[in-house]
Amino acid sequence: ERPSDANGEAVFVELLPGTYDVAVSSAGFAGMTIRGIRVDVNRTNVQYIKLPLEGTADEIEVVAQERTVDTENTSRGTVLTKEFLDRIPAGRSYQSAVQMAPGVTGGGGNPNMAGGATNENTYMLDGANITDPVTGTFSVNFNFDAIEQIEVLLGGYMPEYGVSIGGVVNLVTESGTNNLEFDTAVYYQNGDWRPRMDARFASDGTEIAPTGFDSTFQSLQVAGKVSGPVVRDRAWFIISYQHSRSIIANTGIPQTRDYDAHYVLGKLTVQPNSEHRFTAFLQMDPTTIDNIDQG
Repeated sequence: ERPSDANGEAVFVELLPGTYDVAVSSAGFAGMTIRGIRVDVNRTNVQYIKLPLEGTADEIEVVAQERTVDTENTSRGTVLTKEFLDRIPAGRSYQSAVQMAPGVTGGGGNPNMAGGATNENTYMLDGANITDPVTGTFSVNFNFDAIEQIEVLLGGYMPEYGVSIGGVVNLVTESGTNNLEFDTAVYYQNGDWRPRMDARFASDGTEIAPTGFDSTFQSLQVAGKVSGPVVRDRAWFIISYQHSRSIIANTGIPQTRDYDAHYVLGKLTVQPNSEHRFTAFLQMDPTTIDNIDQG
């Protein structure tokens, strides 16, 4: 709840990214509720509201519309929301999701952004710089379902992101709410079920192509997430875990590449009043990769 000033303006600060409903009321005027106002990371959303006189109408509900032009922000980039990430045909990682943004190219976990090299980007996670200081690439992994928004900046960004020749990947994870929520998911792929070919030989017995039966590909992801209140309207938590395992062997390579990882994320958000918010964050991703080179 926030009263307006003498000019009828009210400012809400320290809002977490997400979707909000705003109810407006004033003596002598009919009330109005605007639903579905989306707040993006590092964006200012301005709403102009005109209330009708009391008695001319009952309470009015308005569904917020997407802005076609952002007049409040000078940076050049894109915000990938949770709703968008749930719909896109991309892999279950923020590295693959980033490649859906305009101005981002290249495959693999480290894309080319704004014409820069793969090691010239900056990675931020809930305000902390997580860029690998040795390689200049990303350095952490976590459960894809714990992402709230991904901001992809390609130019005009503020000084807090430091110096980046390429782009900035600003990750915002979910925060708990007043509702206790659970989410689990299992994803399994088995490339060994695909059709495969025998080895092919020329008339003189020379091998033209090797058999595909000695290759393998299997992938398993088991993820879980729980979030809720610690103190209603004041403190919230979220705990997320993901186990990722993949076994890959190319044709003609006897040693399989075995990737085994455990992604752990914990977050505590405390907001004692509307103008201050404190966050405690824990993230770790112990990973082992055997036979990383396959050819």
